[in-house]
Amino acid sequence: MRATDHPARWSVGVRTLAVVVLAAMAGVSCRSGPHLPGAPFAGASLLLPLSDAEEWHDALLRADLARADSVARLGYADGLAGSFDQDVVFLRGGLPIIRGKAAAHAIVATEEVGRGATVRWQPVRAETSRDGRSGFSYGFTIFGVSQGTSAPAVRVDRYIAFWKRGPSGWRIAAYAETYGAPPAPLALPPAAEGAQVRDTPMVGVRGALQGMHDADAAFSQFAARYGTGEAFGHFAAADAQIFSAPGEFISGPAAITASFGSSSGRSSLVWHPVLGDISAAGDLGFTVGNAVFTGERADGERLVNYSKYLTVWRKQGDGTWRYVVDGGSARPNQ
Repeated sequence: MRATDHPARWSVGVRTLAVVVLAAMAGVSCRSGPHLPGAPFAGASLLLPLSDAEEWHDALLRADLARADSVARLGYADGLAGSFDQDVVFLRGGLPIIRGKAAAHAIVATEEVGRGATVRWQPVRAETSRDGRSGFSYGFTIFGVSQGTSAPAVRVDRYIAFWKRGPSGWRIAAYAETYGAPPAPLALPPAAEGAQVRDTPMVGVRGALQGMHDADAAFSQFAARYGTGEAFGHFAAADAQIFSAPGEFISGPAAITASFGSSSGRSSLVWHPVLGDISAAGDLGFTVGNAVFTGERADGERLVNYSKYLTVWRKQGDGTWRYVVDGGSARPNQ
């Protein structure tokens, strides 16, 4: 979420293993009775080649899962950054929005992951654009740190990734790390200081990107007028998910609205997008921006929190834009 990080549905599923397919075919054949010469085989549809959409989806999943192999071979920094596009937008907790692969690599290289640690990513969902050249995934980042003879310590975070497919395969164009608990403090390394994205609202965008930008801006205006929970429900796609504080997901507009509780009228959350990009097909894209939460402490003192967010948007059948996943983390006051 934009103020704080807020497995319901495991909708990704890699292609079934061959032995399972064969078992399924055998089961269908037995239930269907004897196969007559010249009649279509009951399980023949399982042998059909994948559609383009399935190929793109499975390739995206493979790219997401393969990051663990890259980390095992190259180390955490090189393995993770190897999946980034040169112009990647990177959101790490406690830091401003960063743009550029070199700066993102410098940040990841300073993380205290620990020698001998294992890292893997478990996507919960993946989806591609109509033309198969853009897509998104999100799920869990699982760190395992060896503790000698005792069982390894495990830390589970979450991530959102927006991908683009080019000549070299799928690469991450925008990446947000989100957390069940705040990450360890991290100073911005010198190599990344010049890569900070200015906190300036997007201007001069046109076409489908303009429509997505306008939806994000209207989202914030709706929150200011009717309350944050109502806004998050209103602008959610039917299958949208956001992150819950314990590390799970909240699914669907009604549940998302309910998760915010009743509005007290003494707090507000406002935001604006500073960057965005959209698929060539014009049906899937993302916005990245900065948010400010204002409220009151229990003692009545004013409370202000600064955060940043990555929102993935999908164009609906009626032409409106609705988000499918949203998440973020804290940032400094710029």
